[in-house]
This record gives sequence, C-alpha cells and structure tokens, in this order.
Amino acid sequence: MSNLDRLDFSNNKLGNDGTAKLTRAISKRVKGVNIVDLRLSSNEIGPLGIETIMNKLLQHKLMRLSLDNNCIGDRGCQLVAATLPSMHHLSRLSLSFNQIGSRGITTLMRALIGCESIVNLGLSGNIIKISGAIAMGFTLSQHPRLADLEMDNCCLSQVAQ
Repeated sequence: MSNLDRLDFSNNKLGNDGTAKLTRAISKRVKGVNIVDLRLSSNEIGPLGIETIMNKLLQHKLMRLSLDNNCIGDRGCQLVAATLPSMHHLSRLSLSFNQIGSRGITTLMRALIGCESIVNLGLSGNIIKISGAIAMGFTLSQHPRLADLEMDNCCLSQVAQ
C-alpha cells in the first residue's frame, strides 16, 4: 500500500462517523502513504466530519481535495479556511453544493489571500450574498495564482438586485 496516493470515496454516504473512521485509517498508515488527491464528494459530511478531515490529514501533502455535494455549511467552510495556510501543496479545492453562505465564503476568501498554492476553486451551488461577493471580489484582486473559479448556480443575480 506504500504507493497509494489517491483515494476516491465519493458517493458512499460516509457521514461524519464514516469519515472519522476513514481518516483514522489513513493517518495510521502515514509512514508509507502520502495522499495527494482525496475525493469525498457526496458523502453527507457535515462540520464534524470536516473537522476530523482537516485535523487528521494535515500531515499529508494534499494537492487536491474534493468535498463537493456534502453539507458542511458555513462552519465546515470556516474549518477548511482555518487550515488552508498550513496546506502549502493544495492546488485544487472543491466545496461546491455545500450549503455555504456568506459567513463561510467570507472566511474562505480571507484565508485564500494567504494561500497562494490554490489555482482551482469550486464554489458552485452555494449562496453568495452581497458580503460574500464583496469578499470574493477583493480576494480575486489579491490572489496571484487563482486560474479557475467555478461559481455556477450561486444566485449571483440576486446579489446584483
């Protein structure tokens, strides 16, 4: 198992408990395994699961983290944002369709300014209100490497009204 560097556990309904078990198993194998690509899309993961993921997997040099189609909300997004400065290799982050509102988006945008490794960010399907849009505009003007921003289905037309 020492060559394992990519895990795709998407669509398995892990929930917070299953996520905790998975991250525990991965972190026990850390000497022989360095996960660079972790996909946990569509697993009913909430903020508690996100906290476990971010705490246990920081020792890995993650380059890609896909957490889309879960239910992390603002709190889970804030937990992701808090760990971004320590994730120097992360280049692709997907948080699409996660019930993230302006608080989570604003916190994430602040953290992204100091996280230059991110080049691809997926935020589709989250509700971006005025404060989130303002934070996003500021971050886009300050972030030197962000090349791909996915924001379809974010209700941006309502922000403009």
